[in-house]
Amino acid sequence: MAFYLDFLYPAVLVVSALLVLHGLLTLIAVGTHRSLQWLVTSTYVVVVLQAGTVVVLLLSGASADLVLAVGYLLATIALLPLLGIGRLGTPEAAAADPDPERPVLAPDQIARVDAGAAIAVGIALAVASWRITVVLGG
Repeated sequence: MAFYLDFLYPAVLVVSALLVLHGLLTLIAVGTHRSLQWLVTSTYVVVVLQAGTVVVLLLSGASADLVLAVGYLLATIALLPLLGIGRLGTPEAAAADPDPERPVLAPDQIARVDAGAAIAVGIALAVASWRITVVLGG
């Protein structure tokens, strides 16, 4: 539990704050979209580490409400596909879909969609991780 409370939980909060701040920066300056994509990768790594640690804690007999802990853990994992959702508006994605009415986004629109998703995911990830910590008794 000490590893989770001393390292992983703060790491998730830092990544969440960076997602929100970088999302805001990308909304203002679209050119920062490339570095937002790198931050998305680090978010995946931190959330996978968090998930593995929480599963180990739950299996090792931590006195926690199993249903709530697993529910919030699944919520953190379910948020990840929203990061980079702007890729669905690329010309390549539209070409793969036979629907002629599917919209194709410009690169600046893709960056803004990704930025908005990063802000929303950053906030939701911080809240869900806080709830996991409370449920685990931290």
